[in-house]
Amino acid sequence: MAIDSHMHINSMVLNDEKKYIDLINQNSDIESVINVGLNLKTSQESIDISQSHSKFYSSIGVHPLYIDSQNLEELYELARHPKVVAIGEIGLDNTNSNLEEQRKYFLKQIIIANELHLPIIIHSNNSNKVVIDIFKRYEHPQYGCVFHCFQPDLEDLKYLESMGYYISFAGRITYKTAKKSIEVARMVPNELFLVETDSPYIAPEPLRGTINETANIKYIMEKLMEIKDVDYQEMEKITTENTKRLFKKML
Repeated sequence: MAIDSHMHINSMVLNDEKKYIDLINQNSDIESVINVGLNLKTSQESIDISQSHSKFYSSIGVHPLYIDSQNLEELYELARHPKVVAIGEIGLDNTNSNLEEQRKYFLKQIIIANELHLPIIIHSNNSNKVVIDIFKRYEHPQYGCVFHCFQPDLEDLKYLESMGYYISFAGRITYKTAKKSIEVARMVPNELFLVETDSPYIAPEPLRGTINETANIKYIMEKLMEIKDVDYQEMEKITTENTKRLFKKML
């Protein structure tokens, strides 16, 4: 069975949340999912869902594009819940001009994760080098991290490998334009990568343009099987072990 290490079941894109929860619960090919918050509201919703459904775990945090009026003291308290396995997604997004404010939120949330012995899930949009600079100069994740939907850069990959940090592949690895991502996938050690759908976003080939579902993780796994030259069972084993090694609170 596979683990979807990053998805958003309580997204505004999904008009029928219960339907998609039921699809995951009924899918015998899916062991579990990590439902990722973007702000305090969606983080609390994620926890509520994980309490009611055993396949669901939560990652909670304030995404760099959702930092307005967010109380990180409240986040700290939410993070104590037993099914919260990480802080995230957090990080930097260069499409917005408030980078200094984003940095403050990012740094504070790294500190929260370290105090609570949790890994972090990183959103880094054209910002890998700035994120790495923050790690080097101020605070680094002491309990691990994963760069979600990693934007390919071989120089950045060397640093991540040296620190034992993970990268995660989503639907874009299946696209014809994914040459750099495929190169990264060939180079990253088998013990340092995860798979995710980022559902309901970034549907893989051959489903581009549709609402992405966790069941579509198989297309990402199949592409990585081809790149890594392993069979499906081995790919499930690798990615499941990696996910549980990083997110230690998962059963």
